[in-house]
Amino acid sequence: MSTTTKVDSSKTKSKASASAGATNLTGPYDPFASGDPFAEETTVKTVVPVKTEKIHIRLQQRNGRKTITTVQGIPDKYNFSKLLKAMKKEFACNGHVVHSADSDDEDSPVPPKKDGHGNVLQFQGDQRTNVKSFIISQGLLSEKEAKDQIVIHGY
Repeated sequence: MSTTTKVDSSKTKSKASASAGATNLTGPYDPFASGDPFAEETTVKTVVPVKTEKIHIRLQQRNGRKTITTVQGIPDKYNFSKLLKAMKKEFACNGHVVHSADSDDEDSPVPPKKDGHGNVLQFQGDQRTNVKSFIISQGLLSEKEAKDQIVIHGY
C-alpha cells in the first residue's frame, strides 16, 4: 500500500530571487555601445550623405623658379587623356598623366601598394586658377559644387 501526502503550497516557502517578478523590457545593456543609453529610440532613420571626393589642386616647387601644378581627385568616369589634351591647349603648357599603377620598381616581385591617389594630372607652371576655371567652364562641376569640392593648396 502506498500512501501519498499532500503538501499545502501556501505553507511551503520557495526560494525565489529578489528580481523574479521584474522583467527586462529594454534588452541587454551594452556599456561599450556608442550613444546615449537613456535616449529614446526613433523609428526614423537618418540618411547619411554620400561623401564626395574633393579635387585637390597643388603647386609643387621643382628647382629654382620652376613649378608643377598637380590635380588629384578627378573622378574616374572622365577620360584623363582627353582632359589633359584640352587643358594643355587651353593653358599653353605641357602636361602629363601620372597613373597610380606607375612605379619605379615595375620589376619588383612585391605587389604594388594601393596609394589611393588615382590618376594625377601634372602641368608645367602655376596653373591653379586656370584649372579651377576650366573645371567650372567645361561643366565638370557647377560653381556651387566647385566651392565645396575644389581645394587649392599652395601659397
